[in-house]
Amino acid sequence: MARHADRSRGFTLIELLVVIAILSLLLAILLPSLGRAKTLARIAKVHAELRGVTVALELYRSECQDQLPPTRFSCSSKTAYELPVELGPYLPLGRKNSVQVVVMEDPFHPEQSYKYRAVGAAIMNESTILENAATLWVQDGFPYGDGETGRYYSDPEESPVRYAVWSMGPDLDSPKFDIPGRMPVPGKYWLRDASDTGVITHFEDRGRYVHLSP
Repeated sequence: MARHADRSRGFTLIELLVVIAILSLLLAILLPSLGRAKTLARIAKVHAELRGVTVALELYRSECQDQLPPTRFSCSSKTAYELPVELGPYLPLGRKNSVQVVVMEDPFHPEQSYKYRAVGAAIMNESTILENAATLWVQDGFPYGDGETGRYYSDPEESPVRYAVWSMGPDLDSPKFDIPGRMPVPGKYWLRDASDTGVITHFEDRGRYVHLSP
């Protein structure tokens, strides 16, 4: 009986190279989409958590005679503008370098917390209370426009903005941050889409309306 020829065979080198090329092309197409989806998920998480911080601030204010927690500065390696520990009844607390802190990590920079600045009182080095030492830079014509003119406010009765909370966004060294002390109220510093850099912020104006970056 005649035997049938064995028709099974492996890939040729050319076929293998074509498959590799197709896979590489698909990865090149899909990876940017996956990276964008990951960034969008982080942005959504930041907005949700910043909303939680603004609710905690409102609860604190309702129990403390309409006062906001002080802003914190430090001459040490401790990060400036950390979330106030006074929000401990409403937000999770932990310790950092033997100092009690609110444990809410920035999804873009897990080694850092979200940031907080309120016009008025400040605490320096966790010990010295300074009246009207905490400022916010607000552009002229607030809330409209992002011009280069504006001023720092230190009196809560005068400032158009009472407080701000924010994430630094994807890039701590963003070229947008030309004058870091003016962040985060002016829109020129905001992250506007998943391929952008800039801060993600929630801040309250004098009329108790909370504004959000995109």
